Amino acid sequence: MLKKLIYLLAGVVLLLVLLCTGGYYYFVKLPLPETDGEIQIKGLHAPVKVLRDRWGVPHIYAENQHDLFMAQGFVQAQDRLWQMESNRRLAAGRLSELIGPLTLGLDRLVRTLGVMRAARREVASYDASHLKILNAFAAGVNAFIDHKKGRLPLEFRLLNVVPEPWRPEDTLAWSKMMALFGGKNWQEEIVRAMLEQKLGADKTRELLSYNQHVPPTIIPSSLNLALLWPPRPHGPSAFVPVFGGASNNWTVHGSRTATGFPLLANDMHLPLRIPCVWYEMHLVAGDYDVIGLSLAGVPGIIAGHNRDLAWGITFGYTDGQDIFLERMNPHKAGQYLYKDQWLQAELIKEEIRVKGEKNPVIHEIWQTRHGPIISPQVPPTQSLEHALALKWSAHDPGDMMPTMSRINLARNWEEFKSAAQNWSEPAMNLVYADRKGNIGYVLASRIPIRMGGHGRGPFPGWTGENEWLGYVSPNQKPLLMNPARGFVATANNQVVSSDYPRYIAMDYATGFRAARIEQVLSDKAKTTKDDFRTLQGDFRCLPAAQFLATLEGIELQDPVSYQLLERLRSWDQVLGPDSVGGAIYSVLFYRLQENTFRDELGPVADHFFGAGLTYLEPLNRFCEHSRVILLRLMQDRESPWFDDIRTPNRENLIHVLDKSLKETAAFLQEKLGTDPSGWQWGRLHQVELQHALGSVKPLDRVFNLGPYEGGGHFSTVWQSAVNPGMDFDLKAWTVSHRHIYDLKDWDQSLGSVVPGQSGMFGSPHYDDQMEMWLKVEHHPLYYSREKVEAEAKHLLLLKP
Repeated sequence: MLKKLIYLLAGVVLLLVLLCTGGYYYFVKLPLPETDGEIQIKGLHAPVKVLRDRWGVPHIYAENQHDLFMAQGFVQAQDRLWQMESNRRLAAGRLSELIGPLTLGLDRLVRTLGVMRAARREVASYDASHLKILNAFAAGVNAFIDHKKGRLPLEFRLLNVVPEPWRPEDTLAWSKMMALFGGKNWQEEIVRAMLEQKLGADKTRELLSYNQHVPPTIIPSSLNLALLWPPRPHGPSAFVPVFGGASNNWTVHGSRTATGFPLLANDMHLPLRIPCVWYEMHLVAGDYDVIGLSLAGVPGIIAGHNRDLAWGITFGYTDGQDIFLERMNPHKAGQYLYKDQWLQAELIKEEIRVKGEKNPVIHEIWQTRHGPIISPQVPPTQSLEHALALKWSAHDPGDMMPTMSRINLARNWEEFKSAAQNWSEPAMNLVYADRKGNIGYVLASRIPIRMGGHGRGPFPGWTGENEWLGYVSPNQKPLLMNPARGFVATANNQVVSSDYPRYIAMDYATGFRAARIEQVLSDKAKTTKDDFRTLQGDFRCLPAAQFLATLEGIELQDPVSYQLLERLRSWDQVLGPDSVGGAIYSVLFYRLQENTFRDELGPVADHFFGAGLTYLEPLNRFCEHSRVILLRLMQDRESPWFDDIRTPNRENLIHVLDKSLKETAAFLQEKLGTDPSGWQWGRLHQVELQHALGSVKPLDRVFNLGPYEGGGHFSTVWQSAVNPGMDFDLKAWTVSHRHIYDLKDWDQSLGSVVPGQSGMFGSPHYDDQMEMWLKVEHHPLYYSREKVEAEAKHLLLLKP
């Protein structure tokens, strides 16, 4: 009997092993991309070689442009098909077809914003020559879908999804989404409206006046940008600078490098997910020989280098959005007031199919002359008196794909500049370097021309006094070539000073990151790639010096407050993962925000501290604005803002500081223990990279990566943003890639994407660059055909 039982148990164990092994093979190994051998693809005109290096970077060699972009679509889909599918569904407002009612609110929001409608209008505006690349790329994606039938990635099988054919508008819709993520100005306008409703116009104006410009500007104020413009009878309103968030790039002239040739660095800051937003590729055919970062679902290279030049990007934060307050007719649906007349808004009806529901949801959108009415989909605005319409430059057709192709093919500054000046969205700061030794900068963005001369909305929509008159002409956009100081750096900071004759934006990032980059580059007589790598991992916190300066001379009697303040004063102002002072500073700063503003702002304080207004983004740019405002207020210890209006006493900064220090000590003791030596910033500031399937327990232990201890904050070069509140984990944005381009020898260029090239669980490139991210390391980014072939680990031949 015992023997039979043993045989039975052994059989059950063997069966389980076979099932697990078979399941792993079927769901995980079978969908992995074929990287060696031959694959026949209908639609190719000639064979295409795809060589992959040890980090999974594909180098595609084709004989013509059509085959190059068809192969790019095929290869991207090999590693990123699920990401491409989920991205296009997000942009189209179709997630509920997969997820169910949980994402219906998000789908309603995106449908209302009109991302896919805008993408279709842009596709319709392209001529046949502009559509060639989009159509070839789509054909490549669809060829992969056909080739992989029955062996699609794990996510498709678990959700029982069969991907629809890829279309050109799917590509442009994701580009519009990137423009939306990079253009948060409409949220800041709404927060200003909420502040004004809570505080009144005068007090709001006084509070926001503390949000002053933190130098530097990208283009030095000594340059006479007015020369770009003919004289005008009526000048625009004065430029008023304020701030926003994320990404760095810089380039140094060869006269200031060890090699005698320019160097260029780029790291963009986005929420960390699996897989990365970026996908490294090398595209070669005819005049194309370009390598760098692509966006999954988008043909071409968005940042990188070709034979002659390199470029890097950061979000430019041009104000391409305005919120208009609309007076709706309470007696007639869809009517709104404009210049004393009731106009009828266009009613757009869209079907949203929801998993598990028999009938589709009919979603209605009212479209005014200023754009769609968005307030029903933005819950925090429900208490505002008027409906809110969104005017957005990305609603107008642009030239994104033709312009990106021209940048990829540019051979010199004039060709690059001409292409960049015609870029539409997303708004980008482009830094440039070429092998002839030139460096430069172009603001690549549409710049709206407004009747009022500024974009400090929201604006009353009924007056007709704040309409857009068009866009600044391409040859009048800010640019810079070979500055005397020998470098160009951008970090989402203010582009120009007030001598530029047009309003560009007011919601920039603080200038602290840019100032730190300039500080380091200015101190180097001859910079090297190692200097660039060190700077990309820099945790020096410049605003901490200002913060501590405001506390000079303050002596506190409470022993807990006194000891904590003394620890903070001895801090080196570096926000590394092991920093005790960094943890005290970060927690204390937020407690000071709460204890200064919550009493007067109530729930509005959440958005003033930076909480996002929609499902799409966790933060708005007040996450930095409010911090700058507090730093300025702390210079006046008797500011009325430090008085708690809920008490009969009159408090000042010292009272608020004492209370906040006690709360900080209590929080750190509860979270990290009673020994202050263990109060390290990285223990509070952890990052976990989530895969789509890792949002469900216990699958998080299988698919997710981390948690890892992080460093930095909003104002460090290695930026790592946190959401408002007492959860200091890294859940917003941070460095998503790092690249350094060597203009002397392209084969010496460096790159990395976090956590790796592949979105396919089970791939060796799923997380093989995670350690690089943590240690600020890079892999070689080989470029010459000789070096690529010598270092290739895989060769795939795509044949007609």
